[in-house]
This record gives sequence, structure tokens and C-alpha cells, in this order.
Amino acid sequence: MKDQKRFILAMAISGLLVLVWQQYFAPPPPVPQDDTTQVVQKDTATDAEGTQATTDTSPSEATPPVELSPRNDVPVSSQTLTTKNFSVTLTNAGGKVTGIELLDPEQYQAAGNLLDGFPEDSKRFPFGLKFDKGALNIPADAVFEVAASSPSEVVYRWDDPQGKYRFEKLYKVNAAHPYLLDFDVKITNLAQSGSLSDLMQLEITGYKSEEEKSGFFSFLDFRPDELESICRLEDDTERELYSAIDEVQTFEAPVVWGAINTRYFFWGVIPEKPGKRCVLAKDGGYMTTTLDWAEFSVAAGATHTYKQKLYAGPKDIDVLNAIGSDLNESVDYGILTILAKPMRWLLNFFQSFVGNWGLAIILLTLLIKIATWPFTEKSYANAERMKEIQPQLDAIRKEHENDQQRLAEETMKLFKENSFNPLGGCLPMVLQMPILYGLYVMIINSVELFHADFFLWYTDLSARDPYFVLPLFMGVMMFLQQQFMTPKSTDPKQAQTQAMMKFMPIMFTAFMLFLPAGLVLYYSLNLVLGVLQQWLIRRKFARRREAKAAAA
Repeated sequence: MKDQKRFILAMAISGLLVLVWQQYFAPPPPVPQDDTTQVVQKDTATDAEGTQATTDTSPSEATPPVELSPRNDVPVSSQTLTTKNFSVTLTNAGGKVTGIELLDPEQYQAAGNLLDGFPEDSKRFPFGLKFDKGALNIPADAVFEVAASSPSEVVYRWDDPQGKYRFEKLYKVNAAHPYLLDFDVKITNLAQSGSLSDLMQLEITGYKSEEEKSGFFSFLDFRPDELESICRLEDDTERELYSAIDEVQTFEAPVVWGAINTRYFFWGVIPEKPGKRCVLAKDGGYMTTTLDWAEFSVAAGATHTYKQKLYAGPKDIDVLNAIGSDLNESVDYGILTILAKPMRWLLNFFQSFVGNWGLAIILLTLLIKIATWPFTEKSYANAERMKEIQPQLDAIRKEHENDQQRLAEETMKLFKENSFNPLGGCLPMVLQMPILYGLYVMIINSVELFHADFFLWYTDLSARDPYFVLPLFMGVMMFLQQQFMTPKSTDPKQAQTQAMMKFMPIMFTAFMLFLPAGLVLYYSLNLVLGVLQQWLIRRKFARRREAKAAAA
């Protein structure tokens, strides 16, 4: 993802500086589209390919033909499904979802309406349907009859004016899991003879205003609102960011679920049986994940019911794992998932004891520091050895500055005599990079930190420090650490490089200004512990030198 590329670039620059250091010292507004794409949801009909469908063909239960007329007199209205965890707003204008608000935990309320970015006159809200062959021709402006409505269930009905079919959409709160709705689509063939055949497509839609222009500072923008189309296939997960997709992506494979993703939340569809095809696309400000099914056929007097579940909520790993269907794949930890997942488990474990996510990050930092202590100790000890031999190294450079071969030979001889490894300080630092990156992607993708309170003005650990206190403090600690580790040299070239290295804390501080406060908290505390460790090692080497001097 885009934020991972930023991090890798920053780490690469920092790593390059460390290597040098160790080597020498140690679009237009969207056009509303035809709403025929949104009138229905998943149909589950039996067909030649066995796609999902519940078919009722019993003559005794078949729905008899009825005399119908156009329902132009039905007023547009809104209905609401509400649970402890969320509130979902629907409209009978197409039977679509127009609002999703999270209620519990309380910190998620700060997200507001997850669909608030859609234009007021939009006709492309999530979970719209279209029929590819046109046998079911439901007008774009069709207003459904509200057949039933309660806080736990809403039923929309639309009867074909010619009496050919009845179409129903049923939304019901799922009692077993939070943030989940049961969603059925029923198609009844009201004719006395002949079958009703078509091909259904379900659109999961997101919207990003084209007015949000990117600029120079967009590189440092870590907002959690980047849209992403995502599709979980039988053996893979396909995803495309709004800012990255440039053409329609089609995947011919069994579809487990499809969704529109943001950093911390997503809304998607989990069909009872896999779909046939998944399509990811961008159109103006809209982004869609489309699920296709094979053609269905409804016999006269029969009803086909397509069953699926709708998820609309946080990317909470525990909640997603409880639902199943590989919904946890919506959280993208990248190539270091194997490190990020255990660290997330530890973070949640600590929080369950202390009840504060900031304190949990501090405990996790201490644990990681203890685990990496041997690596950093070797690096810091190597820097102290470099300080001890620096005068001799400067003398060798001055003596053999015109003979590079002899300079290299004498330098390596000096290193060997003093048990100094020129890469001994760098390699341990490089070995820590996967841990740092794994922690980065874990924290940046943890919805638990969204508006999580720490103390004072730190009321959202997923956002930047509003007063930049932690980044500036981190910069000071980096400067002190640099002072501890950098050996002083009398060589003009080395002195010039040392002066250039002083910009490293400034550069890194500028980068950290826009990172989540929870992540900067980790880096700041890690630097404090690093300076403490360096101080202990310096005392150890100082005592050793004093002992040698006393023995002499």
C-alpha cells in the first residue's frame, strides 16, 4: 500500500545514512449514473453451474399470479436497523444502504457516517444490483413498497407492472455477530407459464470526492480514508487502491466475498455460496467492487432466494475471525504479516490488563527492546571500539593517504588487532529493520487505536500528535544518541561527513511529524531505552580503560 512505500523509502534513506555512518565512524466531478445498476441484491438461483439459489418449485407453495399496477404512488422514505454495535440507514428508493454509523465501542462513533462522503443526490449507494440480460427490468427511479419495517428487519417489495414477477429485498440484523446483516433477495416468477432467466451483478460502492487534490505534502498524508476495492477469491486476495487503479480489473474465480475497504473500516458482501466473477473499477469519484453470478432461471410460480451477509464495521481482527470467510484478509499487513500478527496479539494482551492503548504500546516497546537487547548491545559496543581506535585510524589515513592499497591493508590490520568488525555495528541494526517495519504496519492498521485515548491531548493514537511534542522529543533523543555513538575524528573528510550526519535527526523528525502518535510513541521510547543502553555500555568501556590504566 501507499503508506508502506513511504515507510520503506524513509527506512531506506535512514539505512543508507546509517551505513555511511558505520563505514566511517561505526479528475472532474462524477456524473450520476443510471440506477438500474442498484435495484437488487444477490440472487441465488439454481443453474447449470450450481450457483447459489434456494428454489421453491412446489405447486402447493407457488405464488399465484396477481393483478398488479405500477407503484408510482409509493413515497420515498428511510428505514433504520439498529443494534448495540451499529445503525444502518436504508431507503426504499431502490432498497439501498445510505448510511452506516458505528455505536460500540464508543471510540468508533468518531468515524461518523461511513458513507457521509457520497453526494446528496447520488444514486450509487452500496449494495446496488443490476441484471445483465434485461429480463428483470426495474426502473432506475423505482420506489419500493415497504412491506415490513422494524429496528431489526426491513423488507422491500417491487411488483412488475405487467405482473411478470415480484422482487423483494430483505435486511435483517444478525443476532450472532456484531456489524452483520442477513440479506436475502427473492425473485418470484408470477407468470402461469414460462421461466424467468437473467444474470445478476451486485455492486459494492465507495466514493471519494475528486475535489480532494493531492499536492507536495500528500506524500506525508497518512489519513485513514484511502478507498480500496478488495475481493477475496478462493485462494488469493485482490485489492486496488483508488489512487492506483487505472483500468478495470476482472478476476474469473470463485468469489468468497467482496468489499470497499478503508484503513480502519469496510463494508462488503459475503455470499452463501461463492460468486463467479469479481470486477474492481473506478468511475469518476466512485469505486466499485462488483460480484457476478451465473445466469439463473426461475420457473413459473417459483421463487428463488439469494442469501448473503452484509458486513459494515471496523476491521477488528477478533470480530472478523469470529465471522470467518477469511474476512481478516481485509487487514493488509503486507510481506511481514508473520511478525505483525503476533505483535498485534501482544498489544491486545497488554491492553486487556492495563486498559489503556498508550500504556499497552509502552509495554510492547519494553518487551521488544528486551528481545533485541543483544543485537543493539553488539552495535553499541562496536561503536565504542571504533572510538578507541579512531586516533590510530586517523594517523593511518594521514600516513597513507596517497597509497590506497597500503591504507586498506593497515586499516584491516588495525581492525584485527583490536577485534573490531567494520560491519559489526551495522548488521545488528539491519536485523532489527523487519521488526520495526512489522510494528509499523501493525500499528498503522490497528483499528483499536482509532480515537483511542492515552493521556493529556493524546485522544487519538491513530492520528498525528496535534502539538508535535513526541516527534520533537524523538528528534532530541536521536541527536543525543548520535552524540553518544559518533567517534570524533581529526580527519577533515571525516569531520565533514560527521557534520552532514547531524541532519539525520532533523530529517527523521520531519518524517515522524505526520505519523500516528501511537507509532511515534514507540519510536520515542525505543530511542530513550537505546540512549540508556549506550550509556551503560560507555560506562562498561570506561571502567575497562581505567582498569587497564591502573594495571599499567
